[in-house]
Amino acid sequence: MKDSMYRERIDVPVVGEYDVIVIGGGVAGISAALAAKRLGANTLLIEKSVMLGGLATLGHVVIYLPLCDGYGRQVTGGIAEELLHVSIRYGYDNLPGQWKTEGPKTEEDGRYQTVFNAPAFAVALDELLEEASVDLLFDTVFSRPVIEDGRCTGVLVENKSGRQLYRGRAFVDASGDADLVHRAGADCAGGPNWLSYWAYDTNLAQMERAAERNSIMDAVRLATLGASADGKGEPVNSRRYHGISACDVTEFVMAGRRLLRDKLLQQENHQYSVLALPGMAQFRTTRRIQGRYTLTADDVFAHFPDSIGCVGDWRTRGPVFEIPFRALLPQEIANVIAAGRIISSQGDAWEITRVIPAAALTGQAAGTAACLAVDTDADLVDTDVSKLQRILERGGVRLHCQDP
Repeated sequence: MKDSMYRERIDVPVVGEYDVIVIGGGVAGISAALAAKRLGANTLLIEKSVMLGGLATLGHVVIYLPLCDGYGRQVTGGIAEELLHVSIRYGYDNLPGQWKTEGPKTEEDGRYQTVFNAPAFAVALDELLEEASVDLLFDTVFSRPVIEDGRCTGVLVENKSGRQLYRGRAFVDASGDADLVHRAGADCAGGPNWLSYWAYDTNLAQMERAAERNSIMDAVRLATLGASADGKGEPVNSRRYHGISACDVTEFVMAGRRLLRDKLLQQENHQYSVLALPGMAQFRTTRRIQGRYTLTADDVFAHFPDSIGCVGDWRTRGPVFEIPFRALLPQEIANVIAAGRIISSQGDAWEITRVIPAAALTGQAAGTAACLAVDTDADLVDTDVSKLQRILERGGVRLHCQDP
């Protein structure tokens, strides 16, 4: 190439102004948009695909992990609980019956979790946002923020209409990759991913079993290829992927599909079928913010005065973590807040906060805080935490965990 840089000069139309703009239509972004809109904020949700739900739908992560501590004690509520029931509204589930009714639970009642059908969840999420009158843009890619004096004043996006600018007063980064925070110049952390690939499939034996049990759920399987969350089963000669470049994403997706192709070569075509491929790269982590507090494994059962809710450890029974509001706040940008797997956590605490219930919980807190910031014309770091907590509690959030 003769030139290593190309300078673009273009006039971009301003096509909308909002109180709260949410980047990313996964579980965290949906929760943030719902929370802000229900509190009266004029809210826009921007999603790069044409389906809501993120990894929960496009990524085939089709288990809504526990809202309890594993011993019959619910620890997560609010929109996280609402979305669990939305996930099974139009599809199958294996939610223990006791969790479908009111009243105290015991260890014998089973964990408060369920599998769900991803397309049915996506359809129900459409309905949920329509009912709330959240403005939604599909097929719209966030490009970069407009930063003025340490504040984000708008976001540039690309879609079929070309490049456009949406102005806003408060912003929620629920991109899953900290794209807004990173492109605003704030510090972020990251981590590598083992190669893994999940796809829906079935075979004749599975279908026959489903017919015998009169259960469509038994006909659908999730083929989990490659490494598990702890790296077990990593393919030979596989490398680690960071997912923060186009080439890395492409290679990860292609390597995953090669795993599926290898499986197809071992099947009898008339007895086996792939039902659906993931519609996004199934990274567990790419970038996360460096917040005003970083949650770690040492914080198990710790009490935070600025807690925005609790999550259990989906990997085992017992441990519960409160999530401090500070873990959602980037250090450099006054009116941007993070939600989902990109909050400031590390190690085992990150493993616990990267999943669906925590994404919904942090999304609800982020959307609520963004609305409060707009109402008071204040920076997010100056949020009245007591007021935030009162609103979250009224919305069903359980702020503090019980001592072990």
